[in-house]
Amino acid sequence: MEIPLEIPINITDEGREWALQMLDGMSLDQQIGQLIHVAAWSNKGADHEHEIIRQINEHHLGGLIFFQGNPKHQAELVNLYQSKSKVPLMISIDGEWGLGMRLEGCESFPYQMTLGAIQDLELIEEMGKVIARQMKRVGVTLNHAPVIDVNTNPENPVINFRSFGQDKKAVAQRAEAYMRGLQEEYVLACAKHFPGHGDTAVDSHVELPLLDKSKAELKETELYPFKELFEKGIGSVMVAHLQLPQLEPDPQRASTLSKAIVTDLLKKEMGFKGLVITDALDMRTVADHYAPGKVDVEALLAGNDILLFVKDVRQAMVEIKQVIVDGKISEKEIAQRCLKQLMYKHWMGLSKFLPLSTRHMEEDVNKETALVNDRLYGASLTLIHGEANLKAPNTIQKTHVISLFADGDRAEKGALSHHTLLKGKGNESQSLPLFEKLLSEHLGENFKNEKLRFDDIQQQKQSILNKLDSEQEVVLAIHDVKLKAPDNFGITQHIIDFISELLQSKKVHLVFFGNPYALANMSNLQHAHSILMAYQENTYTYKYAAEALLGRYKPIGKLPVDINEIWPAGHGL
Repeated sequence: MEIPLEIPINITDEGREWALQMLDGMSLDQQIGQLIHVAAWSNKGADHEHEIIRQINEHHLGGLIFFQGNPKHQAELVNLYQSKSKVPLMISIDGEWGLGMRLEGCESFPYQMTLGAIQDLELIEEMGKVIARQMKRVGVTLNHAPVIDVNTNPENPVINFRSFGQDKKAVAQRAEAYMRGLQEEYVLACAKHFPGHGDTAVDSHVELPLLDKSKAELKETELYPFKELFEKGIGSVMVAHLQLPQLEPDPQRASTLSKAIVTDLLKKEMGFKGLVITDALDMRTVADHYAPGKVDVEALLAGNDILLFVKDVRQAMVEIKQVIVDGKISEKEIAQRCLKQLMYKHWMGLSKFLPLSTRHMEEDVNKETALVNDRLYGASLTLIHGEANLKAPNTIQKTHVISLFADGDRAEKGALSHHTLLKGKGNESQSLPLFEKLLSEHLGENFKNEKLRFDDIQQQKQSILNKLDSEQEVVLAIHDVKLKAPDNFGITQHIIDFISELLQSKKVHLVFFGNPYALANMSNLQHAHSILMAYQENTYTYKYAAEALLGRYKPIGKLPVDINEIWPAGHGL
């Protein structure tokens, strides 16, 4: 067997020998099975678990991608499933912001848009290391991260806050730091979504996004971070479900299923030698156009090494064996792709897998998160405009704090695929958020607060404006901003009008807890005394935003998107 020597990660002679020995003992069915990874949950009960074991036994699965559940039971299941598999299973997870993206009881790290504001790349690398240690604790050896899409479309409904931003070089630098942290701890990183999902306007979980760009245009922006990370040694890449008519003429053939894109562009022209992984093959944009098993065959023929989230494994095996008989793909090619995956498994330490301890699980996966998160969120805080300091030269002025709650839900469903539920604190308008409490504790009798919901603005606006003294400084804290672009992130026209009127009549410090793209349709922001961008809502961002206003902390973040570019003419700063 010809050994693929030019893979991005460092495979030892021992690793090559182990992989070859494993391959030598495999039948064709077992080799095909290694290319198939199915979805697993640790919260679906005994029937689901028995089905996973059946598929391991009957179809010799190469790996599992875990979704919702909890870390302790996932570790138990990893132990169980590994014990049933003759070849160690590659265990993966979509953990862009760590285990907390999928598993209960795990503290999340910042979204990539928040990380895009951070200038100290060593902080992001350290985060990658901590995420890797988290993942190894529950048996995960492949993280489907980082997202390296350059988010050039502010209306992008599926990438957006998951991107490091809209500058291709900044995206590549932060992605490299994240990747380096993961792979230094022997958790494989995965660059996604090739050839670039940032300039799209529809959600690829629902319909096939159109990216009508030439190869030259893709190279200029979308492909730049991929090229950079390939050169830096990222171990795997995920191919997106996109329609690229200038590269693939068949309008029903997603990029995942296109030989022109996977084999010709990614593997041959760009020279990527690592693992090529499909985006989830259960997604409607590909699954709805093919009979069971056919989509998996098309993905294999396109050049992918790992078929992710195969729904009908039995039928996929039948169809793959048929195209081998038909001469569309050779047994040698199947063996080479299988061998490549086996070599990666040795690098991951799976040849010497030991059962995971489940004692102190939640404590272990969270023991490093708070300190790292404190540094990350502190470094992300961004002063967009003005001077965010309530202190006068000798005293603190009376401060009126308006807590404005947008039409958002931080526990909104559907922000991501596969039934992810982004958990949050819910609507805070019935109580005082920590940010306001911290200001209140410091300002004492100089602090006044008004709470205003998006649907109460018309009735309460004038009353609130009448309460504001001309000498008072106003802090306008905007909460409950939606994650996604549709419906303007929950920023209603009434909110826009109220903010505009307030900015033109009072000295306002605007503190925005949300996606910076949500400022796109606001007007008169240039009249704000200061604009402080906190990106997310949690105890860390509340603390640092309050500290900045009180003159105790200097924001050091940099906006990862061009606000002046996305504001309409005349609204920029």
